[in-house]
Amino acid sequence: MALPRSKYVRDGQEGVYHCFNRCVRRAFLCGFDATTGRDFSHRKVWMVDRLRQLSAIFAIEVCAYSIMMNHYHLILRVLPDLVALWSDREVAIRWLTLFPHHGEPPTESQIDALVNCSERIAELRRRLGSLSWFMAGLDEFIARAANKEDHVKGRFWESRFKCQALLDDAAIAACMVYVDLNLIRAGLATTPEDSDFTSIQERIRAWYKESTIHRSSESKMPNTEDATELSNAIPEYRQANAPVDPTPSTCWLCPIQSDASRRGILDMTDAEYFDLVDRSGRILRADKRGAIDPDLVPILLRIQANPKQWQDTISFFGSRFRLAAGLLSNLRHFANQLGRQWLTGVASARAAFSASPPQSA
Repeated sequence: MALPRSKYVRDGQEGVYHCFNRCVRRAFLCGFDATTGRDFSHRKVWMVDRLRQLSAIFAIEVCAYSIMMNHYHLILRVLPDLVALWSDREVAIRWLTLFPHHGEPPTESQIDALVNCSERIAELRRRLGSLSWFMAGLDEFIARAANKEDHVKGRFWESRFKCQALLDDAAIAACMVYVDLNLIRAGLATTPEDSDFTSIQERIRAWYKESTIHRSSESKMPNTEDATELSNAIPEYRQANAPVDPTPSTCWLCPIQSDASRRGILDMTDAEYFDLVDRSGRILRADKRGAIDPDLVPILLRIQANPKQWQDTISFFGSRFRLAAGLLSNLRHFANQLGRQWLTGVASARAAFSASPPQSA
């Protein structure tokens, strides 16, 4: 029996979730439609732009994304503590920015009218920290724009979005790699940096722009520590031929590692995550042998992933777990909270993730 999402995605509780949805009838409504000869790839740009806008308004961070031809994957972190810090005025401005009157920026009178209604502000504060409202802001916006372009009415997505709770760092890391390698797994890209409309490509580009700015402002020498680290992390990333993008280099995604201003999503550096994705992608490529690189093993052990099962974990994450994913102990605790004795994915959790982190020497 299906479980209502409200039973495991609760307002006011921090959580990390893998969300995904598919176009109606699995049609290529975000890619090239061979039947009609029309190319809808520009809608992928719509989706990334909308995600960037929503993440700036909601107390929800985008940790990873992959926009495919007929479906998408997201990893989102809900931050209710952040919503609580916002003033009533900030809540009003954010909401009116999300739903502007006649497409115009909010006026002082509109802001004041909302601020003076405490019950309405309390409701909007809850919505701005709601996963469901975030996803509605994405799916409905894209559906309306696509239907308007096609001069049609009706469904664009086949159903409401589906959702998995990621209960710990092991599940988050595995699912992020799974999402970032979608194009490589589908045979549509050969390297992470060539994977269009994915978070891994966006992170690599932001890293490169940051290192380019650093080189320009420091010594203009080509071999800085950051550039060397990136080259080691992504061996096929051709820094010498990469274009310099004049746009701001700061990545809007949730950072991999915590810094002074923001809390990261994983206990590893950007370079370590790039390395994890790159080496994992090589395992999945048809022209590479399906073996775990020895250099990858220490990283996997540190995030409590079983190296022997890593290839299966990142290849079939979406089908191995249903409502939630994580260490066996966390999955059992999650089942107890829902009043269930068993969840789909228990056997997969036992195989994919270690019972305890490796002991330091």
